[in-house]
Parts: sequence; C-alpha cells; structure tokens
Amino acid sequence: MKRTVVTAAVLAVLAMGTTGCGFVADGPFGWGYTSSKTAVSTGSSKTGSKKGTACITSYFGFTSIGDASIGEAMKNGGIKEISTVDKDNLSVFGTYTRQCTVVTGE
Repeated sequence: MKRTVVTAAVLAVLAMGTTGCGFVADGPFGWGYTSSKTAVSTGSSKTGSKKGTACITSYFGFTSIGDASIGEAMKNGGIKEISTVDKDNLSVFGTYTRQCTVVTGE
C-alpha cells in the first residue's frame, strides 16, 4: 500500500513538472519563467520612430484572449509602413502567459 502511494506521488510530481498550464510557442521555453524577444521580419520602411503592440494573454491555460495580429499592432501604433516585426513572450509557471506582436515603422 505504501509503495502504491509513493508511486502515485512520484507520478503526480512528474506530470506537474513536465506539463504547463499554458505556454508561449516561440523561442526557448522555461518551465518556471520565460521572458524573451524574437525577431520575426523586416519591412520596407528604413526607420521606425513609431511602435505598436498587440497581445494575446492566457490564464492557467484555461482561456486565451486578445488579438496579436500585425494589423492590430499597426493600428495601435498608427503605423502605415513596417520597419520591423518582433514577438515578445512572457510566461510565469504556465499560469500566466502573454505573447505580443511588436511592430515599428512610420
């Protein structure tokens, strides 16, 4: 009986440690904490004095809300010509995750 309880406890810890409630898909993923920026592409504008951001947020992997499209980021920054597009990722123990599209341009 004791062996069954110990085995169940070990399996439960392994299951919790190898799965996250939510995660960001781009770049390296840290189980406990992730904060990373990833380049996506460049556009035709040579300079980028304006910046627009659009994000998706997830809570406990249960629900995910937001619009992280390039179009939304351009609208939020008042951008007509793209200079760069980047991704900004944040995850805290998989319970809170955020992925943002960051666009610079004119």
